[in-house]
Amino acid sequence: MWGAALALACPAAPTACGPDGGDADAAGAASDAPTSPAATPTGTGTPAEPAPSSPPPTSAAPSASAKPGGIARCETDGLALSLVANGQEMNSKYFDLRLTNTGSEPCDLLGHPGVSLLDAGGKRVGEPATRSQDGTGDGGAVRLRPGQAAHATVKTAGEGVTDGRCWPEAATLLVYPPGSRQTVTTADLAGLKVCGDSFQVGPVGDRAP
Repeated sequence: MWGAALALACPAAPTACGPDGGDADAAGAASDAPTSPAATPTGTGTPAEPAPSSPPPTSAAPSASAKPGGIARCETDGLALSLVANGQEMNSKYFDLRLTNTGSEPCDLLGHPGVSLLDAGGKRVGEPATRSQDGTGDGGAVRLRPGQAAHATVKTAGEGVTDGRCWPEAATLLVYPPGSRQTVTTADLAGLKVCGDSFQVGPVGDRAP
């Protein structure tokens, strides 16, 4: 008798009798209808899968990446540039180019800096300095503790031996520290004036020439 009643009831509300319960509206209507003994599960069907357990909590991301074990290369935001006249010898004038570590951690410099001169309007004067082996640098890395400076020798011909053939006066010394694509500058040229088209820079070393 109950089976006949159920068979008559299902065509009137097919979504409430389907295996998946139908859409959300039909599911809501079925939950509001009174429960009959025929609608009670018999226990012979496939049991519903248990709800998935909540994923384990993830650990918080570290606030900063781990510090590498090696010493980092000196970056321009932690370097100060200065130039000091270093005398004249054998028809050449020498200058000590200094890159000082202004940061709070040690850092390394290796190789030749890139050196150019700019006029007051920011245009390059002459050509960039060519590389030489002058100075105290031997091509090895120079480790700078905070406050320490690396030194590179800048050389040009003396004005007196070039018959006054000198480049126009520069306003700014622009330097790419070794390995960097960023620059540091200074307006204090310490009397540097390139003459005879001779403008050279040596590798960085750990002491002044």
